[in-house]
Amino acid sequence: MTFPKVGQCFDVEITRETDGWLIRIPEIAAMARASRRATVDQVARECIAARTGIPMGYIIVYVTKETR
Repeated sequence: MTFPKVGQCFDVEITRETDGWLIRIPEIAAMARASRRATVDQVARECIAARTGIPMGYIIVYVTKETR
């Protein structure tokens, strides 16, 4: 039997730019870029994992603001 893992949720704000998406992660004062909207979640999780040391499997990303 597998149990859900307890993780940490990070709020992110994303902005559409000419060459992709700018991802702002206020909680850790970080920014990242994604080429497509579909990859925003993955790129944000990778950035958070690299900066905090939290394993990617424990990171949840919630988009609080999306500007086009």
